[in-house]
Amino acid sequence: MIATLKLTRFSVAIGAIADIWLILLISVHDADYVATSVYHLPIWSALLATAIVAIGMCGFAASLNDTVDARHDATFHPSRPIPSGWIPIAQAVVVLVSSLLISLLAASFLGTWSIRLGLCTAAAILFYNVVGKHVPAVGLVCLGLIYAIHMLIPNIELTFTLPVWLTLTHVMVCSSAIYILEDKRPVISMRGWIGVFVGWIVWSLILFSAPLATSGSLLPADMHVMALTYPLCAVVGFALLVRWKLSTAKSPMHAADKIRRYGALWQCVYATTWLFSLQLYSAAMGMCIFALASAVIVLLVKEATGASGKPVSWRR
Repeated sequence: MIATLKLTRFSVAIGAIADIWLILLISVHDADYVATSVYHLPIWSALLATAIVAIGMCGFAASLNDTVDARHDATFHPSRPIPSGWIPIAQAVVVLVSSLLISLLAASFLGTWSIRLGLCTAAAILFYNVVGKHVPAVGLVCLGLIYAIHMLIPNIELTFTLPVWLTLTHVMVCSSAIYILEDKRPVISMRGWIGVFVGWIVWSLILFSAPLATSGSLLPADMHVMALTYPLCAVVGFALLVRWKLSTAKSPMHAADKIRRYGALWQCVYATTWLFSLQLYSAAMGMCIFALASAVIVLLVKEATGASGKPVSWRR
């Protein structure tokens, strides 16, 4: 899919794969989830199916975004794929529908609830593009929810929801920073920011309600609280990385692009640290290799397309 090969979209797809793989790996290594469909699947087929789900959803989201914004981009962003003529709008629609169908087909191998959550993710993406973009307080919360729902596609019965909560929070913080740096309109008022905070609180409580109701704790029985040191270090590491990258950014738009790109890639780091926290060392090493390989691929894409993230033929 040509539209999804842009640098930022490619990074988002990598982060989405890491997110969904994290929940899959947690589920297949915990006997508490023996009743779920993914627990009994061969690990290679489950990894392949969830990766296709993630890539398909990213392709659907990217194509829908470009299709809905085609007229706006023709005026304000003429170098983007559809306005520049690189991708005809009819082809974008074909990619949109095909990506969603492929994603849902892959989800069908994971169970009935996976299809339902896939449909919920697609509905949330559609809602964001039609409504959320124009009501930023709603849109920022919606973005976090899209990632949270997407992560639960392999296992809706997940009770260890801290990784999902961290991703929701990470996405909302990064999206808020990008919104400010890109000076988007409408400007979010103080009331709007309060709405974003309240939305985050509400969905955090909903995510935490399941484990608290089941076991009275946010952590699995065999996980010590000190194991949270790994993901906490990842959070601090991302904050330091962002501070460094922002100090070298040439403009607010350039800074926003860095947050978008590294924020997506850093989800691989979060996934690795959560697996280490759960003492799933083989899975953690595999995720670490995936993170390093992804970083190399993104660098190669950057070299091939230029720092702007656009194919050479888009540049003027």
